[in-house]
This record gives sequence, C-alpha cells and structure tokens, in this order.
Amino acid sequence: MMITRGRTVYRGLLGQPRERTLGGLSIYSTAGEPFSIRIGDAPRQSTRIALVPANVPVAISVPERVIDLIVIEPELVPEEASWRAACVDGSVEHRRLQRAFDDWPRQSQVLECSDSAVDRYFFGSDLLARQLDPRIAAAAETIAANPGDKHAAADHAAACGLSFSRFVHLFRDEVGMTFRSFCAWKRARAMLAHVARGSSLTEVALQIGYPDSTHFSHSIRRIYGLRPRDIFSGSRRLAVHTDPSLRA
Repeated sequence: MMITRGRTVYRGLLGQPRERTLGGLSIYSTAGEPFSIRIGDAPRQSTRIALVPANVPVAISVPERVIDLIVIEPELVPEEASWRAACVDGSVEHRRLQRAFDDWPRQSQVLECSDSAVDRYFFGSDLLARQLDPRIAAAAETIAANPGDKHAAADHAAACGLSFSRFVHLFRDEVGMTFRSFCAWKRARAMLAHVARGSSLTEVALQIGYPDSTHFSHSIRRIYGLRPRDIFSGSRRLAVHTDPSLRA
C-alpha cells in the first residue's frame, strides 16, 4: 500500500466487508475473474473495473479475494463524470492501469511517494486539479494535514469570514460531501498508516483523534466495512509506503 497526500494505492486482500463508504473517489480493478459490485442504489454488476464516487455506499464481493484499488481524495480532483470513459472493462485505460498494478510490487520500492508520481505511473500523466473556492480549499487542507485534531465547522467558518450556515453549504457544494463526513473520512484514512506498525488499537485510536475505542470501531466499520481488528490482522505482512509529511 502507498499513501500520499491525495492518493491511496492498494493491492491485497479485500476481506469480506459489509457495505463500505469510502470518502474518496475509488477505482476498483482486477485482471482476474470479474467481481460483483453494487454502487449506491444501482443494480449489482459483474465487472473487472468500477468507479465509485466519494462517500457513496458500495457492496463488493471479490471471488479471488485480492483487489487493486486507488482512492483519490475528493477535494483534489474533478468530479467522477470525467472518469467514466477510463473505467470501462477491457478499455485501453483499464489494460494500462492493470499492467501498472501487475508491475507495482517491483516498482513500489523505487516509486516516489507523491501524488504526481502515482498519477504518472498508473494513469500516464498528472491528473487535473479540482478548482475549489480558496476559502474551502484552505479549510480542507487544514483538516487533511491535521486529521486527528478536533475540527469545528463554526471555527472554520469564522476563519473563512463566513456564517456557519453559508460555510457548511459552500463546503458541501465545493467538495461534494458534508463537512462532518469529510472530517470523519480524513480521520479514518489516517489509520491506514498504522496498520502494519504493530501498534495497539487503543494507541492508534487515541493518536488519530478518536475519543474512545467504541467510537473508533464504529466509525472504521462504517467507512471500511470491516472492524479495525480485522483490518490490522489482515495487514500484518502488508508493505506500507507513506509520504513522510503526513501525520495523524
């Protein structure tokens, strides 16, 4: 797994998650047998590549247990409509993405841990940046850089010079998800850097800002579809490369 400021790249076991709701734009892919996926309220489909918008519930079943996944942070890229053509089973883009994943175990040791390096390796070029209102962009960056801190919408609204109501509506319109969901996602994402470090679940929960283990477990299970203990157990031999600038 590689974790940069704006990308998470994973090849490994999916486990048996119940419905999950990741906070980033997610691309699931495989070169093997098609997997079964239900995105939001849409009918289930069988495919080898699927695009899931940020913060949309998804149920997925993978016959070969292993999945390739790229999650792109929602505040950093255009909305998912521009990705539809690239996420077609058997397309040129799908084949290129899968070749990159197949070679990734050899390349991950030397690949720079940055958004640009990930984009160029998997997509062939840097991705277009999403243009946010500068006030919302600043708030999103502060939350992303400090996911374990307590973030109150009222405080960010005041820093932006906006009323609480105007800020939360503008944040949702600009980022595509609510302020609360965005904060919850960034905190849950911070957990990924700890999965192979051997830390206790209690230590991790407190370090990334959860008030107690119960809240930690419920939040992680809602987002990832798995209990924290199952995620950590399945990641014991997972190699994790993390941008050193990231912190909980």
